[in-house]
Amino acid sequence: MRNSIATLLLSMMMVSWSVLPVEAQDVRLVLNPYAGIDWQSAAHHKANLHTHTTESDGRLSPQQTIDEYHQRGYSVLAITDHDRNTYPWQKWDRDPQTLGMVAVSGNELSRHHHTLSLFTDFTAVGRDLEKVLAQLAAHCDDGLAVLCHPAMHWPRQFGVEPGLRTPLAPLSQITRGDFTIETWFRTTDPGRNLLMGNYTNDHPGALNLELHTENRVRVFVQPASGGRTVDLNVSGDSLQINTRDGQWHHLAGVRRDGVVTLYLDGKQIGSQPDTAGSFDLQGDFYYFGRDTRTGTTVLDGDLDHVRLWTRGLSADEVAELALGRQPDDRVSADGLLLQYTFESSDGQAVATGDRAGSVIDDSSAHAAGPFQASAEDGAPVSYIAEVAPPLAAAGSSSHALRFRTRDEAQQVPRAAVEQYLDLYRHHQRLIGVEVLNGTRPLREYWLDRQLWDELLTELMPDRPVWGLATDDMHSMTHLGRDWVVFPAGDLDAATVRQAMLDGTFYFCTTRLHAPEQASVEGTPRITSVVHDPNAGTITVQATVQGQPVAAEAFQWISAGQVVQTGPQLNYRQSDGVDNYARLEIQGSGGTTYTNPFGFSTD
Repeated sequence: MRNSIATLLLSMMMVSWSVLPVEAQDVRLVLNPYAGIDWQSAAHHKANLHTHTTESDGRLSPQQTIDEYHQRGYSVLAITDHDRNTYPWQKWDRDPQTLGMVAVSGNELSRHHHTLSLFTDFTAVGRDLEKVLAQLAAHCDDGLAVLCHPAMHWPRQFGVEPGLRTPLAPLSQITRGDFTIETWFRTTDPGRNLLMGNYTNDHPGALNLELHTENRVRVFVQPASGGRTVDLNVSGDSLQINTRDGQWHHLAGVRRDGVVTLYLDGKQIGSQPDTAGSFDLQGDFYYFGRDTRTGTTVLDGDLDHVRLWTRGLSADEVAELALGRQPDDRVSADGLLLQYTFESSDGQAVATGDRAGSVIDDSSAHAAGPFQASAEDGAPVSYIAEVAPPLAAAGSSSHALRFRTRDEAQQVPRAAVEQYLDLYRHHQRLIGVEVLNGTRPLREYWLDRQLWDELLTELMPDRPVWGLATDDMHSMTHLGRDWVVFPAGDLDAATVRQAMLDGTFYFCTTRLHAPEQASVEGTPRITSVVHDPNAGTITVQATVQGQPVAAEAFQWISAGQVVQTGPQLNYRQSDGVDNYARLEIQGSGGTTYTNPFGFSTD
């Protein structure tokens, strides 16, 4: 009997211990990235660590870029052109010391998952990110790395691929001489929309026709070797044509007699001398509605009557095609290599609403053809009956093809999380991840934030991954919306680097607010972080325009869930606090994020 009672009491004690509040388990704060800050004397140094100029694909010169950030009161700036170090600033007649700024050397390593390389002149030609990160670490003692916009990258490896493709081998010689690539298109999406192409980060040898940002149209001719890339990128505004108005338009890229020319709706919109020369396209496939990339450059719109030619059409011929004429109707069919009119699939008439399948018929009648295209099973590509009016009037089209971006992921697949975990576990110089990137659509933000929380749940407190917000500035529309703040005294490159290693910064965005509300001034500024180890509390104070932020604006997050609201976290009392917690503070015009605090129950 006594043994039974003893056993029962022991069982009750064990059950009671398992449900004791967390403070009885001696939860300790073991990682506080803000522990060493003197908040009374610290200045709040704004930084942008992801910036592009005309030295790569930015719209502003290095001088303009530096001046714009300086005028906005930034203390730290990293110009990170693609695979190119735009540094030191003195090459562009700008002295950071005179400007009172810290210039961070670096670039965006772009031949794989895009990655910021900072505090180093390291560049890489390799395509394997694992090897490149190892090379960065070996290159010098100072180099640090940050993964850029993850949700632009991992969807390429998971889920159904959008768009169409056809084997490239029979078409690869189109760039040996003159050529024409042309199509009808329709979209309302203001971003980048690939109409056709084979560009890849892995190797040169590409020919793309696309819609670029700011109402621009583009033909991109990149030689496989020798020669120089032709990147003809022109605004539709010059012809007073809005290419994103939801109406059908015709676009043609032509190389003829040593000149590359773009035609929009049958009118010449731009030209420049051909410097690419003769070469063969490289890769396995030529794509329509995308190129090799499957992020937000995928077409969100419609295509009809897509053609590739092995000759440069004349201006008159392009004008006829833009009126709805067909090959052999005022336009000679000589040199017609490939033609998709989207009227039949494997010889059978298509039906409105059908998904594009494994066979998209080529009606060019080229002797080496047909060059049939295909869509992956389940791809968001379907037939529609809304065709370009000139094609309908000519009786040459009853169907077009609607391309939609990949069915939006609702969460980051576990396989993708594991891939990122491996990178952070094996590469100590990889210190952070972009949680907010100023050029990416907001639908990706929720996925990038989820990925950050997944990484922290697995790796904290021993292996923190710091979060960042960056403009990824390519044009003025991106500037000043996403930034990092270093609370510190005087700064130099060494102290900025140490702060990035230690996570001694917070980051902010205005882009989650409606445009009429978003403002830098309305974004919270953190004014103190106080830890009380005896009480088991972390208290954060923040202001907006000098006024304290309301208590309900503070949300503490652990394991991806809100675990407490208010400026103070009681990490021994709050349910759901795991091995880390981070804070989001909502202001009237922006949102501020802390880096994670790490906890241990050992």
